[in-house]
Amino acid sequence: MSETKRVAVVTGASRGLGLVIARALGDRGYGLVINARDPNALAGAAGELAHSAPAVRRVAGDITDASTRMAVIEAARGMGAGLDVLVNNASELGGIGPLVTFDERRFSRLFPVNVGAPLALIQLAAPLMRGRPGLIVNITSDAATAAYAGWGPYGAAKAALELLTRTLAAELRDEGIAAVLVDPGDMRTRMHQEAFPGEDISDRPLPEATLGFWNWLFDQHPADISGLRFAAQQEDPRWVQQA
Repeated sequence: MSETKRVAVVTGASRGLGLVIARALGDRGYGLVINARDPNALAGAAGELAHSAPAVRRVAGDITDASTRMAVIEAARGMGAGLDVLVNNASELGGIGPLVTFDERRFSRLFPVNVGAPLALIQLAAPLMRGRPGLIVNITSDAATAAYAGWGPYGAAKAALELLTRTLAAELRDEGIAAVLVDPGDMRTRMHQEAFPGEDISDRPLPEATLGFWNWLFDQHPADISGLRFAAQQEDPRWVQQA
């Protein structure tokens, strides 16, 4: 495989928001490494992305698995150009319910998926991103900053991810690596449907509604936006929600 000039990794990229982000990066000439748990859905996404991206490599597997994370980084390394963008989009809702009765086993799964795996992947990716400059994008939620009844476990995990992201932005600035948070807003996705079982969510926008934001974000110099939090469906210009 020939080397590409820019490389991006997107987790949770077989459908929904992750596929939209990967599509935006591929259209901009990034070689892509995409990850998701469902190998068939991931293969379909790779086939679509191959029409625009200069190179696409797919790694199927649970991102909480260390071997999956290593395979993702090795795929990026194999493209021969370092790593410019890492998007930690893979996430898990874990169900909706009050904290006092929430199943402990489900709760203990949320932090490895939504916090531990992104951090572990960042640790592996950092050596490939130093001095590029590199950009880490962690997907968050308004549940991280608001006390929505029933959303406590998921919101707690996302709140932890937000603090880690801001800390990473401070720690990695001198190494040429930026870290930002993006709240994509309510969307018509499978995960959002899981939060409202049996309800009609057709009034929510599709993930493609965020495409303008992604095109803007990937035009910015990483150092200029590091440490910021963005709302992807907020009115242009700038999308900055919180520093």
